[in-house]
Amino acid sequence: MNSNTSPRVARRITSPAVAPPGIPLPTDDAPIPAHRYYTPPPRPLASCERQRSGEAPALALTTDTSFHNIVTMTSGHGGVGLSVMASMLAWTLARREHSCVLIDADFVAGCLDLLLGVEREPGLRFSQVDAPLGRIEGEAMNHELMMWEGVRVLPYDPWSARQPDWWEVQAAIRALAETNDVVIVDAGQGGLIETVPDLRSGLQVIAAELSVMGLARAKSHRSRLDSWGCEAPHIVGVEPRGAPRGRGHVGIGEAQDYLTATVLGPIKPSVNLCGDVLEGLGIRSVTKGSRKAMNLLADLVEQAIRPVSGASHKDQ
Repeated sequence: MNSNTSPRVARRITSPAVAPPGIPLPTDDAPIPAHRYYTPPPRPLASCERQRSGEAPALALTTDTSFHNIVTMTSGHGGVGLSVMASMLAWTLARREHSCVLIDADFVAGCLDLLLGVEREPGLRFSQVDAPLGRIEGEAMNHELMMWEGVRVLPYDPWSARQPDWWEVQAAIRALAETNDVVIVDAGQGGLIETVPDLRSGLQVIAAELSVMGLARAKSHRSRLDSWGCEAPHIVGVEPRGAPRGRGHVGIGEAQDYLTATVLGPIKPSVNLCGDVLEGLGIRSVTKGSRKAMNLLADLVEQAIRPVSGASHKDQ
């Protein structure tokens, strides 16, 4: 963030040349303490430092969990197509005239701007976000984000040496949730959910590969979300890429029996979309094999955000 768009304060000052009456000047040998104008938010305890309990771990920082317009999207393992799914959901909601932000909170892989083909566009990256007081002005941040198909995008550049602190992630998500109809967070395999309150309280969506291994990992991932205090997730089935014809994939009915939950989909792989992404051309449309599942998922998101946006859009 640049100095014109976000609050800034000096972090330290030096001791005055003349001390106030009654207060002696420090000697040359005594260290001069740094004076802070703010106290960083308390660091959540690591998993190994917490006491084991049946409830989700409580953070020292209390937060308002009244936001209903944050969608946290995760998967049990990489390579499922989670980022593509998040992007297509954002595209679908933008077509329904919702102001939508797509956030890349996968700090292991990242590169959402490369996936969308907008890596050369000017705009803010997550490594540039600075929230020393744990607060960012949403409207100002909106203007600094790059645009893709009517969707604001906050990508992460994993080659940057700087990874945002958890309170900066929280501040960015909250600021954008305050100023947009819906915020979709690509949270990868969920590494940040345990420490970022708004990711836990958001609408949870799991991308599950429709294979024996994929469903087993999705079931384990769902249990992990439950242990962190997340709401029951919506699950979207994704057919595995490169499977031999008639082998390797599990049907929606079998997946629902195994997971004992409703599974939307399936999202079918697209050769053309895969080629476009591999060549850096980005996502050009919501593919035919994904359209039905994306519309159903967008309907669920609209039901969740209606208390915030008050929007009522005809089902497509």
